Amino acid sequence: GIVYQIEVILKFEEMCLESAKEFAALFPQVLHLLYDKEILQEDAILRWADEKEGADESDKVFLKRSEKFIQWLKEAEEEEDDD
Repeated sequence: GIVYQIEVILKFEEMCLESAKEFAALFPQVLHLLYDKEILQEDAILRWADEKEGADESDKVFLKRSEKFIQWLKEAEEEEDDD
């Protein structure tokens, strides 16, 4: 479910911070890919983003990198609500 998906994002984030710094730049692309492949739902990504809002600046590195993608998800969600 969604909690598991959020865990996946957090784990990926951790990996990028600790060992895979070279992946850090790719974080938004990978997030997008996981979304496209329907491994992650937009709900999970948006909830992860919400949880991160209250975090320290140092914890928001990947949130900031993913801002455009998250903005795009939010806008897509709003358009769906208009139907």
